[in-house]
Amino acid sequence: MVAALAVLALPQVASATVYDKQLYDGMVGDGSTPELARCVSALEGARVSLERYVDGYFVSVSFDDSAIAPNTNPQHTDEDGNFSWEVGDGDYRVSVTNIGYWRSYSGIVSGPGAVISEDVALKRRPGTPAPEPRDCSDLVEPEPEPAPQPEPDHDPKGNDDDSDAQSTCLLRPVNARVRGSSVRQVVFSLDGRVIKRVRRPHEDGVFGVTVERTTLPRGKHVLRAKVYFVRAAHRDPELLRLAIRRCPERISSDVVKASPRVGCGTHSFFAWVRAHRVRKVFFTLDGRKIGSDSVADWRGRYGVTVNPARLRTGRHVVAAHIEFLRDSGLKDRTVRLRFSKCG
Repeated sequence: MVAALAVLALPQVASATVYDKQLYDGMVGDGSTPELARCVSALEGARVSLERYVDGYFVSVSFDDSAIAPNTNPQHTDEDGNFSWEVGDGDYRVSVTNIGYWRSYSGIVSGPGAVISEDVALKRRPGTPAPEPRDCSDLVEPEPEPAPQPEPDHDPKGNDDDSDAQSTCLLRPVNARVRGSSVRQVVFSLDGRVIKRVRRPHEDGVFGVTVERTTLPRGKHVLRAKVYFVRAAHRDPELLRLAIRRCPERISSDVVKASPRVGCGTHSFFAWVRAHRVRKVFFTLDGRKIGSDSVADWRGRYGVTVNPARLRTGRHVVAAHIEFLRDSGLKDRTVRLRFSKCG
């Protein structure tokens, strides 16, 4: 049986967040947790530059420096306000700017093998309006489960009935995984109930759990991973969320999407699609292969990073060819993202 694999990647994927300081402070003052306040006030599209300490000064690191990964500098924060670098030997910090905000710097992180994990608060300049609060309802702790009800003596029917799922669905197990050098423990819960505590990673450094779809009732379910870090990381626990169904819907993206928004095509972006029952997604830029992805991230996205720096001025097309599992009964399809690079 083929497994449906969902990677909850930490800390490399969601290692640091840029957020609006005034909005964050207001929410914490009203009683919100720091984690929720940081999520709601996160800023997409902020420019983050990596700097290294050299001869008494912090200087910008070249994008092709072999000591950093990924080889991109500067980065722009994604739709969740996140950015990440893994660095080699030396002392590093990041400098963050955004339209309407004062420049801010992170704390200093020392390599080798360290991940930039310093969240950065930006303070608005006078006259800058407050950002639209983000929807982070999935970070609110679930209500206690009601007392169990006796099982009915018949099979109830409903709009999402999948009583014949065995014959119409691929009931592949969901393998949820978290990976990170500074992770101490991961607590997995399904619909608010703890199902596994993982204190030791597997040989490949993964903290994981498997959920059998055959054990799930009808409808949508939420798998959460609460990630605890080692004390030296100086990080609060983080909560990741993955929505799953007993019988995945037969849907896929109609277009390729980008995070952050492409805008004028002057900086790198993450091109992605969402789909179920996927074998692999192949990406091309103007007809030239640029990568493929066979494992969705924790948001259910298959994608690649696109760097338009060397593209000519004008219109360009990112295409994603989605190949579905052979037994899914779905036809392969190609979806596209069209963008322009300004002169």
